[in-house]
Amino acid sequence: MNVFHKVTLQSLKKNKTRTIVTIIGIMLSAAMICAVTTFVSSMQNYALEYAKYKTGDWHGAVFNAKWQDYEDINTTGKIEDSTYGQLLGYAKIDSQNEYKPYMFVMGCEKDFFARMPVHLISGRLPKNQSEILIPQHLSTNGGLTFKPGDTVTLELGDRLLDGFLMWQNNPCYTYDWRTDEETLNQEVIEVRQIKTYTVVGIYERPDFEELTAPGYTALTVPDQEYTDNTYFDVYFKMKDPKGIYEFMSSMDLGGTQNTDVLMYSGVSRYSSFSEMLTGLAVIVIGLIMFGSISLIYNAFSISVSERTKQFGLLSSIGATKKQLKKMVMFEALTVSAIGIPLGIAVGIGGIGVTLLLIGNKFSSMMGTYDAPMRICVSWEAVAAAVLIALVTVLISAWIPSKRATRISAVEAIRQNSDIQGKNKPVKTSKLTYKLFGLPGVLASKHFKRSKKKYRATVISLFMSIVLFVSASSFTDYLMESVTGGFGTGGYDLVFNISENDLTEHSPDALLELIAGDEDVTEAVYVSSQAFHGIIENRYVTQDFIDSSYSDDEGFQNINGYLVFVNDEAFQKMLSQYRLDSDDYFNKDHPLGIAMDINTVFNFENERYETVDTLISDDGLIVCEVPKQMEGYSYIGDTVNERGEVVSQFENDQDTTDVVQVPVADAYEQYTLQCGKTITEAPFYVRDSAPLTMFYPMSMKDAVLPAQKLEGFYYYNYYMTSDDHAESHDNLKRILSENGYDSGDLMDYAENVEMERNLVTIIQVFSYGFIVLISLIAAANVFNTISTNIGLRRRELAMLKSVGMTQKGFHQMMNYECILYGSKALLLGLPVSAVITYLIYMTVSGGYETVYHLPWGAIGIAVLSVFLVVFSTMLYAMGKIKKDNPIDGLKNENL
Repeated sequence: MNVFHKVTLQSLKKNKTRTIVTIIGIMLSAAMICAVTTFVSSMQNYALEYAKYKTGDWHGAVFNAKWQDYEDINTTGKIEDSTYGQLLGYAKIDSQNEYKPYMFVMGCEKDFFARMPVHLISGRLPKNQSEILIPQHLSTNGGLTFKPGDTVTLELGDRLLDGFLMWQNNPCYTYDWRTDEETLNQEVIEVRQIKTYTVVGIYERPDFEELTAPGYTALTVPDQEYTDNTYFDVYFKMKDPKGIYEFMSSMDLGGTQNTDVLMYSGVSRYSSFSEMLTGLAVIVIGLIMFGSISLIYNAFSISVSERTKQFGLLSSIGATKKQLKKMVMFEALTVSAIGIPLGIAVGIGGIGVTLLLIGNKFSSMMGTYDAPMRICVSWEAVAAAVLIALVTVLISAWIPSKRATRISAVEAIRQNSDIQGKNKPVKTSKLTYKLFGLPGVLASKHFKRSKKKYRATVISLFMSIVLFVSASSFTDYLMESVTGGFGTGGYDLVFNISENDLTEHSPDALLELIAGDEDVTEAVYVSSQAFHGIIENRYVTQDFIDSSYSDDEGFQNINGYLVFVNDEAFQKMLSQYRLDSDDYFNKDHPLGIAMDINTVFNFENERYETVDTLISDDGLIVCEVPKQMEGYSYIGDTVNERGEVVSQFENDQDTTDVVQVPVADAYEQYTLQCGKTITEAPFYVRDSAPLTMFYPMSMKDAVLPAQKLEGFYYYNYYMTSDDHAESHDNLKRILSENGYDSGDLMDYAENVEMERNLVTIIQVFSYGFIVLISLIAAANVFNTISTNIGLRRRELAMLKSVGMTQKGFHQMMNYECILYGSKALLLGLPVSAVITYLIYMTVSGGYETVYHLPWGAIGIAVLSVFLVVFSTMLYAMGKIKKDNPIDGLKNENL
């Protein structure tokens, strides 16, 4: 170690606070970078494991192959391992699905079950040729139910169509382009053998069964005797996945590749997934480097300023510019040697704990794949984090190192390069003197003379404000677009029942029974149906008119939902909006409440948009319903031989007896009168429509004609609960005990867990990113201000020596704090507003939203700026409070 390195280490030890803050900044930077690279690595690994779970752990496959093909593939020396399934044949079964009339039996060797997506639901795997594994969808889709222990006899053979052999990926139907319909093939089974199997297990529908496959794939053990007519599906894994495409081409294999597994392994002809992850990582790391370089640059810039006299002395005794630069770079490497390893450990630990807490949220978005995402630390991710963090530090140190070589030895020893005086006197505001007295005037003059030092502090605060507000704004808009695009109802459980099934209770009595569960917080029941009508232009907005396709002048077609709510819930709605009950429970002229929330996806603009329908609370919709004709049912309108539009009614007993009635005589009109328009959806409403009309349940007969009432025979009970899973179990029991089908009770909250978990994941990572960026910004400000105060020891000692009191010092520091904060806010808030607008423009390209500033984040930023500045000032002044003026005037930092 040479003398320059020793001097640098002594400087780091002497200025412990600055050194520690710099190390913390490097540690935070490295931690965030490592967290990003490790998260990307973990996500890629999770996606790979999910792909293996769903499609199997293989790279290439050859279907309907001969045994020789299987041997040829394995003798190339390029295969890591392989497996096969023997195609034993098809058997006709009594399936309820006419498009899947067969059982397809495949004999699988033992590695097949481990490598392919065979996921047991119950039972075990087959061990011999007389045992069979049945797919679950044979029951749910085909209507045939088996359980372990049952036996099944199958007449196995080949599918033949016009004498040609049909494979498993050939559907049993043909698309007829002349009639634009699918018709079943007239194919036959050529039986080769009759086998009786014992069912030993049930497994999930396999991914290797095509959606159009004509048979339900059952698995057993392969036959040992092969003939020329024995075929196999072969799956293999390459030693080098990158060679899969060339290998299959050179072998003239007409199979397929497992594109998902290959893509998540880093091998793909299409790089969209890798580009997405890389792009995400580059953007986030870019923001981290931007904030980190600011902090670390300021640290080294201040270090260079603090050691200017030292550099001058070294230059005066022969130190070269190259040696001075090496001193600064050695300092950078020294603090990096401590900060980067600590940051890597913190980053890995942080993302590990985060995924431990929310990793299960990812599994809810993966269907039956219930494995949580866990941390995957790869050496590539760690190496990338170390390299990026080191580059960040070296860039931050290289910029101020150039400054150390520009100043002459004499100027460096005098230490006057930062204060640029002018011939004319520096003027200050009279208001400054009145508010802060002479100390404030001195602070103002010093601020104007040594702008370079103060500029670094203001820039640090400015960047802190911009980063914090921009990150908060980005999170707000992102959350808004996610919750809007994946908008779900506010209820947790829903129970559906028809009027005919309400044998023991009235609708209100059943509601009381359901609401009796201790965890249910609110419950309503509704009866709803879509309506179609016309509305005059004077009631609707121009946007609605522009989006309508009506040909009638003065009228627009309108679709929506007509919802009847139990009287108690409707009365609450009236109370909420301070409406008169007499107007809405008037049987002679009932009014309804219109919900005017219509969020639609505009395919032309490729974004979600909100279209207002009604101009005001007033609105009248005229609807029509076919009249009742005894013994006949309405079947639709048509054009008769004279070109007239007529309505058709079919005889309920004789379908050949159809009566045609003029349209004018076939319909009865009814009106929906709006008395209040609301823009906030009740918790039990989910569907979006141009208009949703609410009426009390007791007004159903007064609102609708008799023939329309027939469509409102179904009731939907909506509930919110403090514990939806517990309520679901309790209500299933209660409903079953009272003779109702509990299968119609749906835990909606569990079904929408994917959307809610997506929101949670975004919140955790967004706010975590904001917190860490804020910590870097706060460390930046602390480092800049505290060191600047330390560099002013000579000035402060001089003021103390001429009689400035402690109160005067506080006044001067308070004024400086206000200058720092106000200037940073004057610069930072407008820039933040501009960046927020750019974020808004980006988000509004895919989701219609309104430009708004994140006032909460702005308020936090304003308070935090002054809090950080004042607390840092107090800390810095506390350190030099007991300084001896004589030592301070010497200004010997080292």
